[in-house]
Amino acid sequence: MAKLEDFDAPIGWLIDPHNKWAIHFNCKKVSYEKISADFNIDMWGVVPNGKPMKFKSRRKVTKEDSIKTWKQLLSSNWVEFDFEKNMTA
Repeated sequence: MAKLEDFDAPIGWLIDPHNKWAIHFNCKKVSYEKISADFNIDMWGVVPNGKPMKFKSRRKVTKEDSIKTWKQLLSSNWVEFDFEKNMTA
């Protein structure tokens, strides 16, 4: 059985250079019998305390589109960020 890590797709958060927008990349396994997954890219507005709190939109994409978008954003100075680890209530 293939593990989720075998998909080798981006999972996590990117934040823009001005700390106004955050994008969450997520992959949800659909079937345990086949290698199948849903790839989502969610856009969030970042509120003044630095947390992504204003949901803007969701795109369902292919694995390839997810990887392409991730790489494009990184090349445009977006950075990886772990909101759960770095932000406190």
